[in-house]
Formats: sequence, structure tokens, C-alpha cells
Amino acid sequence: MQFADPKQPNDSPPGSALREKPFWRRLLLVAAAATVIAATRPWTRVEFTTLFGEIFGPPAWQGTSAGFTCLCTSALLAVMALIETRTRTTRQAVRPASLILAVIMVLAVVMYIARGPGMLRGVSATWTLSLYIGTVTSMLVLVACALRFASMQPQRKRKPGK
Repeated sequence: MQFADPKQPNDSPPGSALREKPFWRRLLLVAAAATVIAATRPWTRVEFTTLFGEIFGPPAWQGTSAGFTCLCTSALLAVMALIETRTRTTRQAVRPASLILAVIMVLAVVMYIARGPGMLRGVSATWTLSLYIGTVTSMLVLVACALRFASMQPQRKRKPGK
């Protein structure tokens, strides 16, 4: 495996791809960190707190497969974004893989939400704010990965006069 010198400029021809904005990388890193934090918090709690008290479920990464998927995938996506260099070869390796991982993460969360909160200690449960934060931030991760992937696709040249 050969690694390119990160100080070298991008080896793709100028103007062949959309200009990447550093905002999408920053958004990916911040959203991935927020998703990791949300996955370390409980995603369910007892619905009727006046009757049964404040009882929370286990942390999402321990209690649900979707929480574990969010924790591991977000951490991996952040590491992949941090090791990516300006060279075309690393972008071609990292960005499609990041997009696939982000899609899998969002699908895991959507399937978990579709099943509903269920029961917690024999009492009906409800979602916590951490689940909603985790859902939104995982979708932000997906958007950032998709836009970073789209920025490396060749740009179509328009014909003059159209």
C-alpha cells in the first residue's frame, strides 16, 4: 500500500469536480461526535413517570443494536474523514465507503424507530431526547457523506448559449 504525500496538491485536473467546501468535513466530524454522544445515553425511559418514577433503559450502545451501530459507525466515519488527504486516490477510497456506512447507520436507526419503544421493566416505554438527537445527527452524517461523495464526481460542462 502506498500513501501519497498530503502536501501534494490534488492530482485531479482543475475544474473537473465540484469544489469541496471544508464545511461538509466539519459538519461530518461534529455530527459524528454528537451521534457518538447520543449513543452513550439511554434511548428509552418509562412513559408514566408520575406513577413509576424516572426509570431509564440501558445506554443505547448496550441496549440496542441500532445504538451500537451508531456508536461504532460514527466513530469509524470520523476517523476515516480525519485520515483522508487531498489526493484523488484517498478520496476515491474513503468517500464511497463513508457513504455506504452512513446509509447502513441510518437504516439501522429507522428500523429501530419503526419497531417502537416497547416495554421497560414491564411498563410501557417512550423515547428520550437522546434518540431524537441521535437520529437527526445520523441523518446529518449521511447528508455530509453524500455531498462529499458528490463533490468528487466530474462536473458536466454546459454548452454556451443553453
